[in-house]
Amino acid sequence: MNTNLNNTDELRQIPIVSYLEHQGYRPAKPENSRGEVKFLSPFRSETKPSFSVNVNKNVWHDYGTGEGGSIFDLVMKLWNVDFIKAKEILSKGTYKQMFYRPSDTHYERQRPSPFTDIRASPLTSTYFLDYCKERCIDLDVAKEECHQVDYRLSGHMNSAIGFENDKGGWEFRSPTTKICTCKAISTRCKKEGNTTVCVFEGFFDYLSFLTMMKPECRQKYDYVILNSVGMANKAIPILKGYKSVRCYLDNDHAGKNAFDIIRKEVNAENRSEKMLPFNDVNEYLCKGLNQSTSEQNV
Repeated sequence: MNTNLNNTDELRQIPIVSYLEHQGYRPAKPENSRGEVKFLSPFRSETKPSFSVNVNKNVWHDYGTGEGGSIFDLVMKLWNVDFIKAKEILSKGTYKQMFYRPSDTHYERQRPSPFTDIRASPLTSTYFLDYCKERCIDLDVAKEECHQVDYRLSGHMNSAIGFENDKGGWEFRSPTTKICTCKAISTRCKKEGNTTVCVFEGFFDYLSFLTMMKPECRQKYDYVILNSVGMANKAIPILKGYKSVRCYLDNDHAGKNAFDIIRKEVNAENRSEKMLPFNDVNEYLCKGLNQSTSEQNV
């Protein structure tokens, strides 16, 4: 596969099947008469292949979540990066060295993490606190729930807002960064005996929810942050331990599919509709709606 390409249109033509095979994913079913190749989804563990690549159009579709698109969409979702980083990965051919393969697949890499010199400290940077302000997050909430993390990646030191997941990895966010050290769910158990759990797609939605809540109400619930809708299946065993499951996923196709996955297994309530016409909790918050609301309103 020729990876010495810099033009976006040329990069888009990199065969998705070849890219997946270079990552260690092998077709579960050969190409059929419609030009489709089936894989076990790279986003979750499964026994029946639900991930399809159309080799004629060079596009993919995940029947488990309803997501799909070009090779850029695949790389962005697979490694939780933005378009610019996805283009860099493809154009430099460094995708085999830069990241772990998602840890919930059958092909986890057996080599050291590319993230080194990770050092977490209290969130005090004016740069990151201003970013939280821009996203309407209460700074006391941000300081309590997040860290300021310095880390080395590809030989360069970086800093970001860090939100820890249940595998001891980090979700990193900044005005220019959206990346993670490993794929995993984040759980936050606020008080022993809680019977209600709230589910969010990303941790800024979780921070937004806490910002909207009165401080005395925040401890009434436990929280599950998927960090990716592809982790919905992984959340099921956790959610089954609660009497009430409230889902605040994005108001888009992927979010609705993730809710359907959860609803099939637990008695879940779709609270995302309360955020309409906005896409997610953070957007809802940033429009200035009910920032001092109680839990009855959200």
